Amino acid sequence: ERRPQSGTFLLALPAAPVRGDDCGIALIAPFQATSEPGSGEDAEWLYRVVSAFERVAVPAGARLLLKDQSPFLHDPCSIKDLAREAAAQGARAAILLHPAGPWEKITCALALLHDAGVHPVIVSGRDYPGLASRVYFDSGWGAYLATRHLLQQGHQRIAFLGVWGEQEWVTERLRGYRDALEAAEIEPDDAWVPHSETTRDPEVRAHAALERLLELPKARRPTAIVASNDALALALLRSAALLGVAVPAALSLVGFDNSPAALLAGLTTIERPTEALGEAIAHTTLARIAAGMEAGTVTQRLRPVLIERTTVACGSTIAHGANRELVCLSPNAKEQ
Repeated sequence: ERRPQSGTFLLALPAAPVRGDDCGIALIAPFQATSEPGSGEDAEWLYRVVSAFERVAVPAGARLLLKDQSPFLHDPCSIKDLAREAAAQGARAAILLHPAGPWEKITCALALLHDAGVHPVIVSGRDYPGLASRVYFDSGWGAYLATRHLLQQGHQRIAFLGVWGEQEWVTERLRGYRDALEAAEIEPDDAWVPHSETTRDPEVRAHAALERLLELPKARRPTAIVASNDALALALLRSAALLGVAVPAALSLVGFDNSPAALLAGLTTIERPTEALGEAIAHTTLARIAAGMEAGTVTQRLRPVLIERTTVACGSTIAHGANRELVCLSPNAKEQ
């Protein structure tokens, strides 16, 4: 079975060749200002996705038309304007890669493209039924995996820490976390999801959240945390050291992204299928162009994977100072 994080499984497949003298494919994304620093939706990640897209699409005859939404993030209609530009430039397909804007405006942009004879492709966790072909990685599944891994290690009280604001991908990961607890028949404590709208700084946010969690009575205090991205997880690691909380002996942590810093820190994390996503976008887009405007839309879903390192220990059911009884499931208790 292919491992979606490898970024190579689609390269062996022949891309659908494009017909005609010119095949412009517009790629619309907020390349420079996707969200606040450390949010998990950074420019470097988008560039890696696009590079993987190019490796497949350009040899097949595609010409890439990049359109940066970053300068227009204050304008909720910017995605519609960029879609019109793509159509006016003769693009045969337009890819909206994690576009910024409300669902209604993005829906309108997809409809504008379709009516102009441009194949619309959306890369987003949100669904737009019937309007466009869709390629996405299941962010919620990643958080489900992270939470389930902690449950398998014997943890019962698990917190979730998200970034500032209510970004779509944070909502998806929070839902995955809650789904995993529900599947384990654990009623989450509201205090396990600390909220703070006062700062975007991951260091300040992580420290305040950890202090709040440590103030909970022992019977409610989490023994593990799922962070919505690696930046927060690494900030939690530093805050834990400052507060004298041993990781993973007293607190287990799981991040999300598999950033280079996560590797160096030994952080257990969820890896996004970055290169595989770019390749899948290319294959889907080229196939839609080859099939014609009357063909139905398709959806392709990629799953993240868990990368196990050193920040997760067995959950403790009885703690008396240094004497602890640890209860874990077998390390072989993996996804079937």
